[in-house]
Amino acid sequence: MMNLFIGFEQANRYAINSPEGEVLGYIAEEQRSFISVMSRQILRTHRPFRALILDTEGNPVLWLRRPFSWINSRMYVQRMTDGNEPTSEGEPILETFAEVQQRWHLWRRRYDLFISDGPKPILSHVADRQPEPEPTEELFTQFASIDSPFLAWTFLLRDARQEEIASVDRAFRGFGREVTEKNTGQYIIRFKPTPLLHENGAPSSREPSVIRDLKLEEKAVTLATAVNIDYDYFSRHSEGGHLGFLPFFSGGSE
Repeated sequence: MMNLFIGFEQANRYAINSPEGEVLGYIAEEQRSFISVMSRQILRTHRPFRALILDTEGNPVLWLRRPFSWINSRMYVQRMTDGNEPTSEGEPILETFAEVQQRWHLWRRRYDLFISDGPKPILSHVADRQPEPEPTEELFTQFASIDSPFLAWTFLLRDARQEEIASVDRAFRGFGREVTEKNTGQYIIRFKPTPLLHENGAPSSREPSVIRDLKLEEKAVTLATAVNIDYDYFSRHSEGGHLGFLPFFSGGSE
């Protein structure tokens, strides 16, 4: 009720579902200190954000970290490293293997997506402040970009040849629900090109020009990009409102 009537900003939660509706996992913002609760109310979409991607049993799979930003948002994707012992406090050591960067434009909605391929992994502890290395050729390689028009609800991931390789869609649930259910939303993630349609809207038998299976790391950063898009453009807290439990429907390949 606080979230609905006075815009009290709650920790964000998402469900990840298959196209058939099967629950595949969850994304949950870390519940931290009272100071972090207050920072959500004051900083809104500029605030730092840390979340866990969990399996259906509640076990951490990936970590998302979004540092404080005034204009261009950034989100890092982390995983537990192999062959590294936890800290003395039992905290896992995390490797930053991907990043999403928002690229400012006066009206277009732009993002760049990177995968780490540096000679040395970027490591940190869960409790550490996220390292923020500048993306350089030695540390990260860009594998996709997004360049969507003003007020777009569809975000196509394109490779260096400008061929579509994946997409994130904000699903329209009807005018009434969009107005009244201000703390919910739905996104469709496809890990392959959007199906081609005829002019009448029927599916086309012609295949897209390029189809390739995304790597697991690329799928992870695509999911992180959907979270970033939600924060930057569709979260009601970016309008002085709020965001609650959002189901994701993950389309395409597994």
